[in-house]
Amino acid sequence: MNKYKKLQELSKHIFSTKNVILSEIKGKKNLILDVGCNEGFFGKHDTEKSNIYYGLDIDFESLEEAKKYYKEVDFYNLNDLKELKFGNIKFDYILFADVLEHIINPKETIEFFCNKYLKENGKIIISLPNIANWQTRFGLLFGNFDYTDIGILDNTHLKLYTYKSSRKLINDSGLDLKKELFGATFFGYIIKILPFTRNLLSTNIITVSQKK
Repeated sequence: MNKYKKLQELSKHIFSTKNVILSEIKGKKNLILDVGCNEGFFGKHDTEKSNIYYGLDIDFESLEEAKKYYKEVDFYNLNDLKELKFGNIKFDYILFADVLEHIINPKETIEFFCNKYLKENGKIIISLPNIANWQTRFGLLFGNFDYTDIGILDNTHLKLYTYKSSRKLINDSGLDLKKELFGATFFGYIIKILPFTRNLLSTNIITVSQKK
């Protein structure tokens, strides 16, 4: 493997959205709610084994896999907000990793989970697809805006975000934005060296917020 490929593989690991999110989970013995947990990536790959994960998802098959790494999981439809079956637990972290763009009312969902289930000094970590990414812009240059099975223009995405509109979502949801990060498996090192390229080169917008 040449140096370029090694750097690319390292970038995929360090700057991938999920790994950036994991790096923002600080300390030990955290209670973590993973909203849209899929097969339980965060519980599986978190090297701090004292952290305790709870997961919600709409896919039964994925939840069966997540059970291996999470203390409890439950089937949950984010378009039908209701009390959790986990009891009156308050969480240190609530994760919304690539999930809010799939639902009807992201603001209402953030407010619901923040008000009911986030500890006073807890953090909400959100990742959203960056519609201002160069690939989308390049397509628009030639009149193309085609939805696909996966990626930024996933055909199940109901909402589209830029860094500016993601800040508005955070603010409108009553949260205080603490950090604004990026996910970029290919151009991660370039963005790190040249931060002004973030809006163009990042595939995901990652925010860390707390209650105001």
